[in-house]
Amino acid sequence: MRNVWPERIHRLQLPEREADLGHSVGQGERQLSARTVGKQYVDLTYADTRRFPPFPSVIDRFVKAATGGGKTYTPYRGERAIREQVAANVSRFLGVPVDPDRELILTPGTQAALFTALAALVERGDTVLVMDPDYLTNERMVRFFGGNVIRIPLLWEGVSEPTPDFDALEKALAHRPRLLWFSNPNNPTGAVYSPEVLRRLADVVRRSDMWVMVDELYSRLVYDGRPFQHFAALEGMGERTVTVLGPSKTESMSGYRLGVAVAPAPVINHMEDVLAISVLRAPAYAQHTLLDWLGNDQDYIRQRVAEYQKLRDYTVERLRECENVQVVPAQGTAYMFPRVVNADVSDQELAVRLLEEAGALVNPGYQFGPRGVGHFRICFAQDEKVWEQVLDRIIGVVSRLPKAARVG
Repeated sequence: MRNVWPERIHRLQLPEREADLGHSVGQGERQLSARTVGKQYVDLTYADTRRFPPFPSVIDRFVKAATGGGKTYTPYRGERAIREQVAANVSRFLGVPVDPDRELILTPGTQAALFTALAALVERGDTVLVMDPDYLTNERMVRFFGGNVIRIPLLWEGVSEPTPDFDALEKALAHRPRLLWFSNPNNPTGAVYSPEVLRRLADVVRRSDMWVMVDELYSRLVYDGRPFQHFAALEGMGERTVTVLGPSKTESMSGYRLGVAVAPAPVINHMEDVLAISVLRAPAYAQHTLLDWLGNDQDYIRQRVAEYQKLRDYTVERLRECENVQVVPAQGTAYMFPRVVNADVSDQELAVRLLEEAGALVNPGYQFGPRGVGHFRICFAQDEKVWEQVLDRIIGVVSRLPKAARVG
């Protein structure tokens, strides 16, 4: 048997970054994962769902569906009655009408929504614009489908408001991009784009005639009373935008594997075609847990955001005790993306030291793009008593890092 693998599998590792990192992105991730075997550690790559459980009706609805109250098989895009309720709630949330039969699809997690939308929109050789840094699988998915990636720098450190580098964006238009893809709030930085920045971005989109995919998974998790503008609600954007939403993060429902995509009818049709030959549908029993999402859970969400904001503030305060760390407070999400300064250590070496010496698994910054290098991502949605101890250990490790050599 020949061990010759498809080129698209090789591209998933982002091997071209080996010259800068000393390893491909995929190799680095596997090396770090292998070190977790047999270790006791706190996983800071996601939230503690025991401390922050889902909305009370979620488990009740799931159990009722699984014990005879729900279908085992549903249409590929989701059970009709559930889509109807979800569409009504999403319409209010986004501020745009959503047709449950033509413009909405339920997927097995938001990752499947992103993947099937990309499959529906991007052909080999197409140019896709992605923010840098941004969600860790975006660039790899584009490469899997044979697309060409142009990274648009996200400016979030040392600025009054986070913004794409519009000069770089304008230059990228010369490549006639097929798609602009970004998360808002941004994962990993927690940056939230202001309405003014998004209107300016929409102007660029109108001039370039490209599609947009916006990952708004954390759009309910925004702090300090900041205004949040849904991109699809801007003039002319609904007809060219795929909006990806879901209950997995703010609502602590990652294990139910549910995502929701809103898009023009032809895109939804093609996403359904991809589902039909791959993962078929969102889990049938889990679909019932969406009936209260964006509806009866408003008070629960307000309390959850307030609790997360306290944890964010505490995390910023503690990290700023360490002279080797610079941190921009997250405006949204449950993540912090500190920068390591004054220290001679690679992202991978730091992640290994934090695992070995602090018992904390973090995401090294290189995973999120070249502009993520020098950072690490932590999820601060943790049990408060545990989090205090983990931060003590993280700060201890970072404070002991070898000093960077001075130039000159």
